[in-house]
Amino acid sequence: MMNFLYLTYSKNVGFNNIFTKGVRFLCSRVYNFLAPIYYKNIGSKLVGGSEDIVISLTSFPDRIDTLWLVVESLFDQTVKPSKVVLTLSLLQFNGEKDLPESLLKQTKRGLEIIWTEDDLRSHKKYYYAMQKYPSAKIITVDDDFYYSRNMLESLLSFHQKFPRAVICHLAAKKNGCNYKEWTNLLFKFNGPSTDIMQYGGSGVLYPPNSLHKDAFDKEKIKELCPLADDIWLNCMTILNGREIVKTDYEYYLMPLFVKSSVALKNINVGEDMNSKQIQRLNEVYKIYP
Repeated sequence: MMNFLYLTYSKNVGFNNIFTKGVRFLCSRVYNFLAPIYYKNIGSKLVGGSEDIVISLTSFPDRIDTLWLVVESLFDQTVKPSKVVLTLSLLQFNGEKDLPESLLKQTKRGLEIIWTEDDLRSHKKYYYAMQKYPSAKIITVDDDFYYSRNMLESLLSFHQKFPRAVICHLAAKKNGCNYKEWTNLLFKFNGPSTDIMQYGGSGVLYPPNSLHKDAFDKEKIKELCPLADDIWLNCMTILNGREIVKTDYEYYLMPLFVKSSVALKNINVGEDMNSKQIQRLNEVYKIYP
């Protein structure tokens, strides 16, 4: 039932007529209603798969109460990671006392929480996990989506074919420094290429040492691209001589309904902050034509 809802939702993405919008609305509503029941009853096995596979994400207070559902969808993968790493800032949380019991219980089943004294915003998604586990394949995900069960398996399958590339399920076709002229790529295979940008929320696999050393320069992150980790990581991938591969994965992203303030994505797009950050990166690294 859950897979049927997820796949039906995905098959109706990319169309904007009343029927497909209605199907997406219905599927997402039913999925969000059933998901808490489903995850409380399936009893996912402990994470404990390959030691070189780590799924990494971050979050903030507005989304913390529903984050356990995202983590459960990561525990429920057909291929198990060794752990799921969640990085949180002590500037936003007063340690574990601010975390829901549903999340704390998951630390006994494969969830690791990294606490930081600073706040790199969305860059926490990759920054600390990559430094702590430099020899691992790091898979980045977001905190506001349910992940289909074979998300990780599909990434690893393409990694076998393209071991040096960064692998993603969703991407954008780049076109100069104006982000609004970039186009989303859905479902079809694309790559290996430096002309596309990986979307971190879709599930992105980074092989060890796939990023340029500047990727971990906090001052450059804050100065050049503080609000757009996807754009920053794309730049660091290309600077390091790596390409991006977009899979032909048939599942889109099932939204998790959360009560939240204005999303970072909306700020970046609405105020065209993405284009401004791309321009700043290009002034330094000259990677966009």
